[in-house]
Amino acid sequence: MNISVKARAEELGFNIDYLSKAMTESFEVVIGQLAAEARDEWIRRAQNRKVSQEYVLGLQKSESFTRKKHYGGSVYTISLVGKVPNMLEFGFPRYDMKTVHPGWLWGSKAKTSKKTGKQYVVIPFRHGASRSNIKYSGQAKKAHLQVGLEDTRKRYGLDKMVRTATGRVVEGAVRRAPKTPDVHPYLRGLTRVQKGMAGTTKAGQRGSSQLMTFRVMSEDSDPTSWIHPGFEGVKLLNEIERFVQENLDSKIRLLLSKGF
Repeated sequence: MNISVKARAEELGFNIDYLSKAMTESFEVVIGQLAAEARDEWIRRAQNRKVSQEYVLGLQKSESFTRKKHYGGSVYTISLVGKVPNMLEFGFPRYDMKTVHPGWLWGSKAKTSKKTGKQYVVIPFRHGASRSNIKYSGQAKKAHLQVGLEDTRKRYGLDKMVRTATGRVVEGAVRRAPKTPDVHPYLRGLTRVQKGMAGTTKAGQRGSSQLMTFRVMSEDSDPTSWIHPGFEGVKLLNEIERFVQENLDSKIRLLLSKGF
């Protein structure tokens, strides 16, 4: 997005080439404030939609907001910094996760099978240990995994903190759903992992927990497995462009109408 304040002012019937020094300085301040407001609004919308924190960090880095002196004024630049944040913004097509380098299969946690000599890696998946904001997508959503998770948590006591008789949190893997046909196929072996924390509650020591499942990706995995469905992108940039344009018009009229 590239917005020229001078061009927009002219479209609204103002000529900013001959502003007084005081008016020019006031104009600079107002436009700088709008640029800062635009970045803050971008961050706010990303957080409200619960876009990845990595996306938000791409807007919070120092290089994401710059000001350069330019003949006749200043140029403010707001950037979404980083490869992943930009992938989340603009989207990406369907792809095979097994072929990404280094990715999962060729990363630091991958191992070589002694039997076949091929690469494999055990990948953890985190699920909500209690009602949470974790939302499933793709095949997991189609398979009604959210409903299956609620049922599995309650049926096997995975939604309750496991403590000793004295109230201390039992740490590590404490409970596990069986790998039987009556358990949702994506949740077989679902494991509750706990960690003790400082402080106490009425029940005893404070603790944190999460539910985990584990899947193996290997060079021998089914060719149709581990296919990422792609992502259409959050497309917040277009919204921020409209935000700037709408607010810019009102600020130009408010400020310049006083000087003409």
